[in-house]
Amino acid sequence: MGDPRLELDGEHVTARLLPERGTNGGFSLVIEGTTQSHVNPLDPLDLQLEYTRLVAGIIDGCREPGVPIRVLHLGAGALTIPRYIGATRPGSVQHVVELHRELFEFVLDVLPLDDDVELTVEFDDGRVAVERAARTGGGWDIAVVDVFSGAVSPRHMSTAEFFGQLDQLLAPDGVVVVNTLATAGLDMSREVIATLAARYDDVLALAAPAVVEGTSLGNVVIAASSEPLAGDEMLRNADTGPRPVEVLRDSALTAFVGDAPVRRDDDPVD
Repeated sequence: MGDPRLELDGEHVTARLLPERGTNGGFSLVIEGTTQSHVNPLDPLDLQLEYTRLVAGIIDGCREPGVPIRVLHLGAGALTIPRYIGATRPGSVQHVVELHRELFEFVLDVLPLDDDVELTVEFDDGRVAVERAARTGGGWDIAVVDVFSGAVSPRHMSTAEFFGQLDQLLAPDGVVVVNTLATAGLDMSREVIATLAARYDDVLALAAPAVVEGTSLGNVVIAASSEPLAGDEMLRNADTGPRPVEVLRDSALTAFVGDAPVRRDDDPVD
């Protein structure tokens, strides 16, 4: 039998922490059979999963290195990104909204945060938390939307109405970062980009070319802001893994999105 501390058979979620899964060790968080996160408690800068490098690249590309920031996390998995921000930007203020208290406590029981990571948490549906201003007011520099149930991202946290509510919590130059999974036809990624582009002046996406071409699994991570985004800087920070990453913006982003519709709350569900 394995270590019972590494297995969660909860009322609402089933999860495991698998040790020694990265090239430098660490743990993979597997929820309902899908790997959601990897974290190396000995080195919070060790970002093994491609999507975490893309998210970190966007964050580091939109704010000066080492400067403390305010970050709202909707979903946080094994808290890989909050740990990374705490290590690279001491003094940052971070708030996590997590649906399942049992999952959050399970992760921290095995992989506690460093004492210098300033983090608050509330347990609720992310959309509900945003609608009541996440109990923390506004002025967030960055909002990271990284919410999945297994391999499925809840639609109600990807609509025009949701992003309109989230926008009220951002600083004027705040950045929304959305992690999307490359589903069949990349429909979700395309529609989320179209939805964000209808609200924000600048939108870009980072992904491996094979993911964009639909020949490989992976993630498309999207950034949106009312202020210009430093796409080249984001790409430079994100393109550090075993396969290359590209930035999609302007005409390339338009071509990728095609005729994808804006997502709305009252859309019929297939």
